[in-house]
Amino acid sequence: MDDRSMFQLNLAQAFTGQAPSLQLGRGARSSDVSDELHRLHDAFDGADCLFLRARAASALRLDGNFVLLRCPAGGWLLRNRDTAAASYWLPTPAMLRRVSTQRHILEEHAADWSGFGIDPAGVEVAFAASPDGWSLDAVVWKLDDATLINELIELAPVETQGYFLLGSHTRYGQPADLYRHLIHGWVYEDRYAWPHRRRICSENDAHALWLIFSGLQRATGKRIYGLLKTQLLLSVLSRQGEDGGFRHGEWTDSMESHYRLHCSAMHLMMDALTETDDPVARTALAKAARFISDKRDATEVGAWFYHDELELSETGMNGAPFKWLPGRALGKSTQNMLVLNTHLDTLIALDRYRQLTGDAQYASLVESGVKSAQTVLALRSAEWLYRLLFSAINLTLLPTAQAMHLPIGKRLWKRIGWQLFIPNLHHIKNRFPRLVMPGGYIDRHLSLGSWAFHYLTVNIMDLTRARRRFGGQGFDTVLHEAARFTQVSGVRERWKELKYERYALGFWAEALWHLRREFPDHVEYREWYHEACADLEALKMGLPPSHLGVNPEAGVMG
Repeated sequence: MDDRSMFQLNLAQAFTGQAPSLQLGRGARSSDVSDELHRLHDAFDGADCLFLRARAASALRLDGNFVLLRCPAGGWLLRNRDTAAASYWLPTPAMLRRVSTQRHILEEHAADWSGFGIDPAGVEVAFAASPDGWSLDAVVWKLDDATLINELIELAPVETQGYFLLGSHTRYGQPADLYRHLIHGWVYEDRYAWPHRRRICSENDAHALWLIFSGLQRATGKRIYGLLKTQLLLSVLSRQGEDGGFRHGEWTDSMESHYRLHCSAMHLMMDALTETDDPVARTALAKAARFISDKRDATEVGAWFYHDELELSETGMNGAPFKWLPGRALGKSTQNMLVLNTHLDTLIALDRYRQLTGDAQYASLVESGVKSAQTVLALRSAEWLYRLLFSAINLTLLPTAQAMHLPIGKRLWKRIGWQLFIPNLHHIKNRFPRLVMPGGYIDRHLSLGSWAFHYLTVNIMDLTRARRRFGGQGFDTVLHEAARFTQVSGVRERWKELKYERYALGFWAEALWHLRREFPDHVEYREWYHEACADLEALKMGLPPSHLGVNPEAGVMG
């Protein structure tokens, strides 16, 4: 390990240095950058975490007498033989990554060692050089509190049960899995997103992880989950723009904001504030509320919140990677796609902000948005036409085995639904606007040229949350019919067959968690919830993030 061209770092020294750039009551983050290293340091009481981004040809050294152990929480422990000295947790292998200027992750793989040594004096690992444009990422926890070490070693079954993440649609299974998402201080989706196959930042995943850690914190009493939650909050706040927004660039290089993800950041901040009234988080929340409050269209039926930043103009939509249809239904702007779930989530976030902070400046806007949602959900345009269309379209939602046994006439009708009706449905909806269809199906949007039937359960989840906050008027009948349609139509079995659409089952379980709380007298919702969880376990997708019973929005605290 005498390669003098290598950048060498003594890890113990890297845990000291810069003043915090972000300070919370429960933790702080500092950052410093040189030509050879970008270091992020999260400091807590009795523990610290380093994110390192270095040249690919690097050597990391740690002085001390350690034993190297596989950690039941994931990764490895360097346990100090001197019980009075710090031990170290390495939750994930060092990774080589190629990252864009917007910090999208373009490629990644585990880094190769060029050398490794451990002796009574310390541990040293060297990594081979890689092509230009790549960097070496590592995560190291320093644990001064022996209790935290024991918490990582001694895991109860509930800690490895597996939980479904609402952003990535992947499974969390142990504490180290956080670092599949939390990469160099930002929370990412654990998938390469359509259409550019790059990993984007995801506040949806951050909030789901927060709910999971809150539930595990209550179930186990472990301090480590409180530290991981604080680290999530630091990571989300560190990504907020000066204007209060969170930007993602899922579809373009202009780093457009996706407002559902933005609202998840707000929900995470609000969850944190229900535990500790931190002035930094409170200020960030107010900025986020102000940012989202004007991302709306003034329609004839009331305010309607947009799905993403491209939707602010026709020019933006023309740069999107999908087909869309301009239209003026309900007096909306031509570029407004009338996406239901994001509109509902924004209303919930703004009203929850009012309730938490007492700031009522957006109350009339929320009232207008609730009215527009109720009006759109009540639309029953061209009933005879939609009954005809969905008598064919609903056949396309059947699982293969059931569809194969349809009579020849129905199989032909199903093909017409698949090849003719679905591709043209957005044209029909623009002419005869409605989202709630005969039989209970709720469509995602009005004007996008896509068929997103896996969003049905997202709509049910958000409608249930909206019903809890704004009352049952305009929501109850639609909710019950959509839930029954999902349970009995065969669409759940169809989702199981389709790898991409399968994530609808995770949202179905989360929706039922909310439904059974909102309608405690509806025994079938409890039964359906247990069945949905059994399906998730059979598919190894993990249980819904609220399963452990902590969700401050629903009034269930840790």
